[in-house]
Amino acid sequence: MSFGKLRIYTKEPGKEKSNRPIILNPGATTKDVAEKILKGFSQKVKETKIWGPSSKFPAQIVGLNHKLMDLDVVEFKTK
Repeated sequence: MSFGKLRIYTKEPGKEKSNRPIILNPGATTKDVAEKILKGFSQKVKETKIWGPSSKFPAQIVGLNHKLMDLDVVEFKTK
């Protein structure tokens, strides 16, 4: 962890992860990432996939309450 913050990367389906991370506080969830992207965006999310330290396996499908770890990659699918 760098400076007590989480670096979370986003990715679009079928593309590479973003170059610039979203910076969040420890204990942040996938819902926090969605809301940081756009206020109210979490209500449009249909499915969330993650890669990285907090996932049990690559492209794990998780809920909006999944706690993230530093350097996780998050992909949202919307309704």
